[in-house]
Amino acid sequence: MIHNVIPVIANELNNYLASEFDFDEAKVLVSNIVNQDGAVAFEGTNKLLCTLVNIEEEKLQAGGMNYKRIGSKIGMVNPPVRISLKLLFSAHFTGKNYVEALKIISYVVRFFQRKSVFTRNNTPRLSENVDQLTFELMTLEMNEISHLWGMMGAKYMPSVLYKVQMLSFDDSLVKEEVPEFTTIELETSMR
Repeated sequence: MIHNVIPVIANELNNYLASEFDFDEAKVLVSNIVNQDGAVAFEGTNKLLCTLVNIEEEKLQAGGMNYKRIGSKIGMVNPPVRISLKLLFSAHFTGKNYVEALKIISYVVRFFQRKSVFTRNNTPRLSENVDQLTFELMTLEMNEISHLWGMMGAKYMPSVLYKVQMLSFDDSLVKEEVPEFTTIELETSMR
């Protein structure tokens, strides 16, 4: 699911930037910034990179089993796993194009301010098992920014970080069939 969602978002952003700047080539790449060996992970310059930097589980309710009707039977299934993603958009523009990098980052913020919620209605290529994605701009302290870029093994570039909520993984594999309740008997007591 993650591998389907991120390219769709990158494509939407790329289409927006192309309409604003009349680019003749795709500017948004879904890519690491640096490979494991320390080499640059993408080809070209003057690109906007979309990089997954973290996956977090969203705890909405207490764990445990859920009950689900499957056909004529009721079964116990594990509750869905709900996750959020942290996506970093960084502008890799070289030399004299630094101001262009700042402009592109500004337009990224503008894009997600205009379209902070993605659904299948406003994003037809969104996977059928994704109901909605919500983008929230994240603010990091200087030490957190330093840790993030150090973790990636890269030098800082103009960038912006978004929290994307929420993907739900629901396998619905029945763990155990349970008997269906047909009646409930209540005891009444009088004082």
